[in-house]
Amino acid sequence: MSLIIETGADLPSMVRVTPPAVLPVSLAMAKANMRVDGDDMDALITTWIKGIVAALEHEIGQCLIEQTWRVTADSFPAALSLPHPVMSITSIKYFDVDGTEQTMDPAAYRLVKMRYRSDLMPARGAAWPETMADRDITVEVVCGYGAAPADVPENAQLYILAKLIEQFDPATRMERDTVQSAFVDRLLDACRSYA
Repeated sequence: MSLIIETGADLPSMVRVTPPAVLPVSLAMAKANMRVDGDDMDALITTWIKGIVAALEHEIGQCLIEQTWRVTADSFPAALSLPHPVMSITSIKYFDVDGTEQTMDPAAYRLVKMRYRSDLMPARGAAWPETMADRDITVEVVCGYGAAPADVPENAQLYILAKLIEQFDPATRMERDTVQSAFVDRLLDACRSYA
């Protein structure tokens, strides 16, 4: 399943083309945290982890586990925001003024990583190439903190584990305003289209 982020008419769109191969917390860790024995609930727990991770990534604007995204823009901006954190840039393709598709040489661009964002910029002292009007530029990037749960920040893992307990532990339900937490109400926020 692809995740799509449309950011506006003049802004780039971002599509996740390859989802993570593993979860940011292992099923074994989740089951130990929840004190669940046996494998009867494995599928349900896994689905909950995926939902919590989707909401978490949407909330913080970051990718936890290695995944591939395609960013498409009408033209090269001064700095192109990419899904964060970027592990590597696979390719940058564009159509030159003659209409020929080109793959940009890695020496022609640089990745600027900041604490909460990753931007693509031309190499120092260089400018973006001229492109054909009405033809997109496409950037493929690999994002995330790493390929394994051990690479994910511990606070993010704890958040996921806490949300699992919140959903499954009946003792915590009396402490909440309603049986459904605010989290459940917001699960679909990342799937909504905003005009």
